[in-house]
Amino acid sequence: MKRLLPGVFLVFVGCAELPHDLPARPALKAPETAAMLSALSNTSTDTDIPLLQEHWWTSFGLTNLDRLIETALRDAPDLAAAQARLRTADQAERLARLDAQVHYETDTSITREHLSKNGLFPPPIGGSTFTQTDITENLSYTLDWWGKNRALIQAAGNERQAARDEADAVRQTLAAAVADTYFAWADVEARLAAARALTQSHRKEHALLKARFDLGLDSAQPLIDARKKLDLDEDRTRSLDYLARALRYRMSALVGSDPDHAASLPMPELDARLPALPARLPLDWLARRPDVAALRSQVEAASDRSAAARADFYPNLDLRMMIGLETLDLSKLFQANSLSASIGPALHLPIFNRQTLSAKLGMREADYAASVAAYNRTILEAARQAADAYALIASLEHRSQAQRLALHETEQTRSLAEQRRQIGLASPLDALEANSAVLAQRMNEIEIQAARLRARVALFKALGGDALHKDLAP
Repeated sequence: MKRLLPGVFLVFVGCAELPHDLPARPALKAPETAAMLSALSNTSTDTDIPLLQEHWWTSFGLTNLDRLIETALRDAPDLAAAQARLRTADQAERLARLDAQVHYETDTSITREHLSKNGLFPPPIGGSTFTQTDITENLSYTLDWWGKNRALIQAAGNERQAARDEADAVRQTLAAAVADTYFAWADVEARLAAARALTQSHRKEHALLKARFDLGLDSAQPLIDARKKLDLDEDRTRSLDYLARALRYRMSALVGSDPDHAASLPMPELDARLPALPARLPLDWLARRPDVAALRSQVEAASDRSAAARADFYPNLDLRMMIGLETLDLSKLFQANSLSASIGPALHLPIFNRQTLSAKLGMREADYAASVAAYNRTILEAARQAADAYALIASLEHRSQAQRLALHETEQTRSLAEQRRQIGLASPLDALEANSAVLAQRMNEIEIQAARLRARVALFKALGGDALHKDLAP
């Protein structure tokens, strides 16, 4: 017992004092979403609708969109980079686990040496030449008294989980980007077709007005106004044509292709099925979002690494053993007399490294605070995105109803104008103007319909997409 007292004394006096000036740890935020969940249940008319379809983009019922997203998830460079980071994290966790186990190291050396006659050793040793042969096996094991290795293993595991969640976030972001680009492109193509039809109608108006002007039936002002309409039509058509090309190139990049293959992409369709809103959400839906889950794992990893840094303030004990063969005569290497061995503990006392350890712990605590700040920023932004998406969907529903009514009334006006023209109560110009008004309203309807589809995409992305079907990582 008396022999153990010096060791126990060294353990206690060898501890380094933890710093007292560390700032308080920031708290993780948990946004309130009860009102938004209530709004969700009020906007959904079908209580049997599940959270979301596992592949939410299939709910639009568009085969071309499904194929484009499948291609993007298979060939996109961003996803390949995310998978590479995941493999790196897997190996980092493996290394952390191996580092906590027994370390083995095998060394072999053969040295031919000639000793000086005028050196430390006198003749006959001095002046002799010999061959030193050594084979050693070194074993070492760290007694993890204060949990440093366990904390490092947990940190590596959390970082691996963060990499997995980041890969899921890349998938959801990529799928949402493809879907959003698809509907934006479909919107532009549909409006471009309507704009060209409107231009044809305005050209007919211009031709009629020019004929009336040539006959002296009208002044030049109506003709000038018709010319302005054509100029505006040309500007709108050129702008929409550019947007269509740019969105085609963007879609090509999203699916991992180059601009030269953009022309082979299928033409997008706007007559998609409008997916119903999910009737319910889990209370922890924010935590299931892959980007939020990844940052939460990063927070846990930062906390684990800080715990490992705190463990360095306490003494640690390594057990070391060496066994080997040593000889000056190679023919006697494997004889029993060539055996050499050693065993013993090595005590690490951090008492004189307090400043260095304090600086390292301060860095780890700063990393933790930065991780918490990133998490809080992301989870608040996630809640805002979902709330904005719901607000946009509600607004677009009202706008869509008003637009359908406006289009219906404009079509009725066109029908009446056409009937009046046929019986001679209205001029062909009145019928053309009514037709142009219908085409303009159809362009508005196309834009609102595309916005409704894109708002669904934004909502599904904000809710985490397929992550709603996954259990939270332990």
